[in-house]
Amino acid sequence: MRIVATEDGIVVELGRKTLGLDHRGTRLLSYYFVSHAHSDHLSRDLINKDVICSSPTSIFASMRGIPMNQITSPQFKLIANGHILGSSALLLGDQLLYTGDFNDRERPFSSRFRPPRTKVLIMEATYGRPFFRFPEESEIISEAKDKVLELLNRGKNVIILGYALGKSQHLQLFFDRWFGAFKNYVWPLISRYNDIYRLFGEKISDKTEVFPPTVPEMMDGKGWLLYMPSYASRISLYDELRRKGAFSISFTGWATYRNYADSVNVDLAFPLSDHADFDGLIRIAEEVDPEVVLVTHGFASDFSLTLRRMGMATASERSEISNLSKYLT
Repeated sequence: MRIVATEDGIVVELGRKTLGLDHRGTRLLSYYFVSHAHSDHLSRDLINKDVICSSPTSIFASMRGIPMNQITSPQFKLIANGHILGSSALLLGDQLLYTGDFNDRERPFSSRFRPPRTKVLIMEATYGRPFFRFPEESEIISEAKDKVLELLNRGKNVIILGYALGKSQHLQLFFDRWFGAFKNYVWPLISRYNDIYRLFGEKISDKTEVFPPTVPEMMDGKGWLLYMPSYASRISLYDELRRKGAFSISFTGWATYRNYADSVNVDLAFPLSDHADFDGLIRIAEEVDPEVVLVTHGFASDFSLTLRRMGMATASERSEISNLSKYLT
């Protein structure tokens, strides 16, 4: 087994076979691993390629116009990592663990990532700086619930913003039990992802989809809730709803920044993430207890330095990746 860095991502050489880890590019490999179906981990070059992934990830990818040939092999083990429905880490024997994006917190609708011990750990570091320490998730949800209920009970309209895939479904799974007495609307794209979550047993309440004919009725109504994708804060309909008095709330780990809400055109933001925070990243590295760690994505250099100060061997630069092979057989 050998690890190689390319401009399009990390490639693992397994004898005469090659495996790309969340690989984005035209290079022809034997097969590819896709940890989950967010757009920054998918590529149109994967269309009809042999891909190791979970069934939900395969379905989400097809829905996004990237049909893949989902395959399995006894040498590859998928481990649920708590990020979104179907998101997985990949274990190669007892040699190598690739985390993908992960969440280390228990939730009502998903278990935390429980990684095995292995020699080489390749992990993400989206929030790999000490600044990114999130409050307890239950505290965030309680505070947000109280705020939304206060607004709805006053007849105010509320827009809930989060990633269309994953975050929006998780927010509904948190909030549906409290807001069922009010009119609930949902963006069409979020609604389609809701259907796939339901297909795998997640109980998301039915909601009215927002289509052009329904918009005037929404604007004239009072005390409704609308789930929209994060990018919707940049479209004219969103601005028109806010001019009509709607209050907008965004949920993201980046809300740790003091002026985040103003920077993305929302009224309020809560630091709720589907990623591990800084302490969670450290916790997972300690649980795996590898001989060496390669940090990718996000604040990779910063987090590699943190791990080195803790006494862990790391490889964060491309020139160092080839040295990982000495830990593998």
